[in-house]
Amino acid sequence: MPATIQILLYGLENSGKSTLIRSFQVGRFMSGAPFTAHKFTEITLENRFNIIEVGGRKDVRRFVFQYIDHVEAIIFMIDGSNEAGFKEVETEFKIIINHPQSLGKPLAILFHKTDIARVHPSIVIERLDILNRLDRPHQVFSTTAKEPTYFGEVLKWITKCLKEDSHLIEDQFSRFFRIYILDMLNSQNKGLPMLSILGQLRIISQTGQVDYDRDKIILIIRKLLRDGEIEYVESSQKYKITGRGQEKLESSELIKGGRYEEIRAMLDKSPSISSKGKIVSLEKNEREKLDEFDLDELAELYKKTTTRKRKI
Repeated sequence: MPATIQILLYGLENSGKSTLIRSFQVGRFMSGAPFTAHKFTEITLENRFNIIEVGGRKDVRRFVFQYIDHVEAIIFMIDGSNEAGFKEVETEFKIIINHPQSLGKPLAILFHKTDIARVHPSIVIERLDILNRLDRPHQVFSTTAKEPTYFGEVLKWITKCLKEDSHLIEDQFSRFFRIYILDMLNSQNKGLPMLSILGQLRIISQTGQVDYDRDKIILIIRKLLRDGEIEYVESSQKYKITGRGQEKLESSELIKGGRYEEIRAMLDKSPSISSKGKIVSLEKNEREKLDEFDLDELAELYKKTTTRKRKI
């Protein structure tokens, strides 16, 4: 974890960003000075934080993308008293969370001005589909500048998430899902949104050969982006395989030999799945045969021999 934690603070105009930060600094309600584009505020608790606050006016929102790659976490603020603006909030929220440079980064959603809010936070949670986010740690906080000390809990939560962050290791898990992600996108000319990718990988993990690890999968996707094997299409907010990714996919050697047909038959017979996502209908000798295979081989076998139809 870095010595100074960089945090992006973003929200529409007049959502209360500056006032909350200023009130937190002095320990009581105090109006924050308005600004045009962006400003930096340093806060020290148990850790040191650099809050990068970007203005919410339409003509300055583009500055968000200058900083999003350089922060460790994101705070998205919503004005709970402005129900008429929720549609615009929803649009900006999707742009931020679907941007590839925000992947895996802790996301704190502040339902702000709760003292004068006209709707319950659950309404916003439902509109933004927050409960179904699977691509990063996230939490909703109710805040008001009249009780600014609670903002410290937001910063502590971000620190906790960063301490628990896992790192990408080139192990069997990573190689296994790397192949599946490329294969999945290769079959979809229009690409897939992040939640569809994660949902299909969760289903694949139900073979029982590898446990689903959301955080690690996000790191794999970020590595694929850095390596140029997949790309993010901003207009559709979907991920697509690149020419380099297709070359990587096609370079793998085909698995040959009669014993693989036996394994394929076992994988294709659609075994029942337990509530914990494990295969329960395989016989002991069948599971032993599966365990003899390296995950790379199983991934390659499944990719080359199984026909799958997907919907976007």
